[in-house]
Parts: sequence; structure tokens; C-alpha cells
Amino acid sequence: MKDTCFVVLLLCISSFVSVQVDESIVGVIGERAILPCVYNGVKNLTLLHISSEWKRGMEIVHTAVWIEGKVEMQNVSHSIRTTVSSLAPKTGDFSVELHDIHLSDAHNYSFNLKLLGQNRSSLVCTVCLSIAGHFSHPTLLWNGVYGEETSLLCNSLGGFPSPSIYWLVNHTQRPPETSVTTYLTTLPQSELYNIATILSINISANTVVSCVIENKLLNETLTATNFVFLSRKSERRLSEHIWVFSAALCVVVSLLVATSLYFQKKWDRDQKRKQHRCGDDSCWEGTDMIVFDLEQWASSPETDV
Repeated sequence: MKDTCFVVLLLCISSFVSVQVDESIVGVIGERAILPCVYNGVKNLTLLHISSEWKRGMEIVHTAVWIEGKVEMQNVSHSIRTTVSSLAPKTGDFSVELHDIHLSDAHNYSFNLKLLGQNRSSLVCTVCLSIAGHFSHPTLLWNGVYGEETSLLCNSLGGFPSPSIYWLVNHTQRPPETSVTTYLTTLPQSELYNIATILSINISANTVVSCVIENKLLNETLTATNFVFLSRKSERRLSEHIWVFSAALCVVVSLLVATSLYFQKKWDRDQKRKQHRCGDDSCWEGTDMIVFDLEQWASSPETDV
């Protein structure tokens, strides 16, 4: 009777495996990502002989065989880039860790459980993995003079996917779209993007210009604000402040040098007075001199110790 019940239990594994709702995960190129999957059925998997497999589309990327809660065999593909905990049947956590993520890893993944000796497997989890890459911090270059039409170049390297890029004048105003030209290229032997944008605009005095790059998949915003265009009056005022600061710094340094020289000369004079008062060789300040009479010492009676 017990054997019959156990066989029925094995045949009914699909009845206690519930499929989790699709999850969406973002992985970063070159880093690692965990595709989550937790078994939430009602049966104890440590009593069963099961096999498990992670698939990328129709391709199997990780398989394992579990005998009463202990792993008997694990087989991975892609140069051992996947890991599943050996305690998965006990904890119910069959999440797979994917190492050194590539762009080609972007796909829909699924996790299935199957009783040994059975052809039918049960779907437990599905996960959608999207891939992104960090862009470098943008650099901002300027070629021109204020008060005339000038060009500013902003570029960023090695990110994914294609970002949103725009300019801001005085932190809030966007220049006309006709004044912006954007170039998007891919790195050699890679699908990563380099992006460059040129702003052609008449920059007035006292203007702040910013370049903003947004990677929405990573929720990442990079901003370069490197230029403040000043009027001639502002430049002259800034120059005056710098001159005053430099002059004050020179005065402070001169005072420090003069004070140092004064104390050095005073110390030298004190040393010369001491030498003149005591003589060159006969004065030993702070030292008591003890003179021995050698003849008297030699004639003194010997004592045993």
C-alpha cells in the first residue's frame, strides 16, 4: 500500500508545482545576475528523486539530479557560467546565478522540475533577462567664444542600450532640436555603443551648459557641466579677486619668512653669548665635574668584596 501511495505521489508532481509569475531582471555586462526561482509547492522535495533544468529559450543551460534532497549530478554549459545551490531541495530556492554576463545572455529563461523515470516535466518559474552596460562619464569640449555661435562636443563610450541624450542651458532650458547633431556608433567586435553629440548655439554671457545622458534600463543619469561663459565684466571682476588673493597670500608668506629669520638670528646671538661667557672648552653647562686623585686612589688599601 505504501509503495502504491509513493508511486501516486511521483505521478502527481505537477499538481503541487505552481508556476511563478514572469520576472524581469536587468543584468550588467561583465557582472553577475541571479535569476530568481523559489519552489512554493506543498510537497517536501527532499523525499523525492527529481531532476531540474534551467533553459534559455529551448537551450538547456543547467541541469541537476537530486536524490532525497542531495545533489547527485550537475551539468552546466557555457564554460561553467551558471551556479545553483546544492541545498535547493531543502530550501526551495532553485535560483541560478549567471556569471560574466554577455549581451547574448539576454533571453527568456525557464526552470522545470521532473521526477526521475518520467517524461513529463513541470514548469516552475520563468524569468526575462535584459542586458545593459554602463556608459562612461561624458566629457564636454568647447570650441569658440561667447557672444558668437559656437560648438560644444559631448561624448560617452561603451554602454548599452542606446541612451537618451540631450542638452540643457542654465540647467532647465533645452536648445532647439535643429541645433543638435547626434552620432551613434558601435565598438569594433562588440554591440556596445559610443555616442557623440554636437550643440551649435550662440552662447551669451554668464551661461551654464550641460550635457545629459540617460540609460533608462539601468535608471542611470550622467551629466557633464564643465563650462560657465562669463561676460568681460565678470571676467575682470574674477581676475581682480584672484589678484587680491594672490597679493594677500604673498604678504602672509613674507611675514612667515621674516618671523622665521628673526628667531633664527636671535637664537644665533644667544649661542654666541654663552660661548663668550663660558669659554670655548672650559664651560660645560649643567654638568658637575668630579676630579680623582690617582695617587691617593692607588695607595688606598684593597678590600675584598
